[in-house]
Amino acid sequence: MKSLRRWLKITIGLLIFLAQSLSAAETGEAIVDLVGEQYQLDPETHETEILSSQLRTRLVDPADLSIRALTSSEPIGLFTVLAEIVRDGELIERGQVRMRIRRFAEVLIAADKIRRHQTLGEQQFELKRTDVTSLREQPVISIAELVGQRAKRNLRMGSILTTGAMEPVPDIEVGGEVTIVFTDDWGTITVSGRALETGWVGSRVRVKNLTSGKVIVGTVVPGKSVEVNP
Repeated sequence: MKSLRRWLKITIGLLIFLAQSLSAAETGEAIVDLVGEQYQLDPETHETEILSSQLRTRLVDPADLSIRALTSSEPIGLFTVLAEIVRDGELIERGQVRMRIRRFAEVLIAADKIRRHQTLGEQQFELKRTDVTSLREQPVISIAELVGQRAKRNLRMGSILTTGAMEPVPDIEVGGEVTIVFTDDWGTITVSGRALETGWVGSRVRVKNLTSGKVIVGTVVPGKSVEVNP
């Protein structure tokens, strides 16, 4: 009878241990999963790596685990949380966990060097999954966004194309010949001019009247023209 009770005690202990083992997970993995769930990080675009942990518990039931960020910053790059393991209302362990969260995206990468003011085209880029964690500007993710655009600055081979690195191709360039259109109640007069500023349709630019030599300000209109109203 005594041996039966001992056997039952051992069996129950084993069953409890097995139940706990089945529900347990590696503490680091559980923290990574909890961070992803709490901050809605897409596993397709984010990768989280534990750099250091003050927790010594190797296995944990995810239901016993909670985390709190130590800063209000976005969970990207270096990120630290305070993790707690509480079981049956009792604090088992508490400690800081430091991690690195990287973000990836399919973006356009320069396939060769691109010069400033060079018109952009599909052949100059390749679409590639890249780490954009430290990117401060919005990356360009579609070839369609290149239509009518040029490089705003020099781009190295392998660099990520961002919206801040490109601009619409201007309708008139500095030093380019333009038609100055004077319009008043008497009619319209056109004269040759030279652009002193880069401009797009609708923008105000300075131009030089090549007949009188005067510098005037007008509005860029289609057809490489600048309209001047009295």
